[in-house]
Amino acid sequence: MDSKSIKCGLFLITLTGACMMAGKEVHAEDAVRNQLQFPTVGVEALMGDSMMSDPMIKRNIVIGDYLIQGNKGEYLDMGFSNVEEDSFLYIRSEASKESEWLGKLYKDQAVVIKGPIDEWTKIESGSVTGYVKTEFLTVGYAAQGKAQEILKEKGEFLYAESKEEEKERLAKEAQIKAEEAKEAMSAAINSGAAVVDYARQFIGNPYVWGGTSLTNGADCSGFVQSVYANFGVSMPRTSREMRNAGRAVSYSEAIPGDVICYEGHVGIYVGDGQIVNAIDEAHGIGISSATYTNIITVRRLI
Repeated sequence: MDSKSIKCGLFLITLTGACMMAGKEVHAEDAVRNQLQFPTVGVEALMGDSMMSDPMIKRNIVIGDYLIQGNKGEYLDMGFSNVEEDSFLYIRSEASKESEWLGKLYKDQAVVIKGPIDEWTKIESGSVTGYVKTEFLTVGYAAQGKAQEILKEKGEFLYAESKEEEKERLAKEAQIKAEEAKEAMSAAINSGAAVVDYARQFIGNPYVWGGTSLTNGADCSGFVQSVYANFGVSMPRTSREMRNAGRAVSYSEAIPGDVICYEGHVGIYVGDGQIVNAIDEAHGIGISSATYTNIITVRRLI
């Protein structure tokens, strides 16, 4: 390539970058931020006699026309996604936002420039090759600075995730969550069973209004509060306040150890449709039907 072509190419790149920045509409599904950066060159150095004497200038400037290779420019064939932390940039099959998306680039992920810099740029990142909106890429000399910044901070570049890779990742994450939920439920059941076993020890002890003693007497909320205190769980004092303790579950999901709240009463679910509770002065602490009256809420504490 002769010096005349290089000068013309550099001028067009600078001019194209300036034009692309003005009045560009941002499409939400392709990214959220506009910060296109190109190598800075002096206009005086580009506009010479060759520019004036050669009106036939190519409009399709390939990346090799301005990317300088060498020790100081080793990352200039790279680009980096310029989007917000909680957003991403689609990689599409064609240079159109209506085309199929093949992958996603998240903040500061790396690409290799494979085609002309225009409104859309062909790139390769990870296993994905396609087109991205150029306005959401950091390229040229700015890309070298970004590359050095990323390597200093993270020690490596991160690349795009293909649609297939995303699907596989999400499936694995869902499986892990399901297994964690199963383990949590098993732990809750075991813990709840321990709560029930402890509470059952006090069946037959007296009901005392305002009491919190599991041996000398407790009312309904005092009983629940004292049982859970044994497991290091702090509970409110009244049955009304206990309606907001822990987290709500439906009665159909109730497991041993859950606290069932009624109007003016509360008890601990033991399973099989029963609760252990401080019933009244006539019955003391005992077992009752969990559905003896309307249930207001079921609370899970462990």
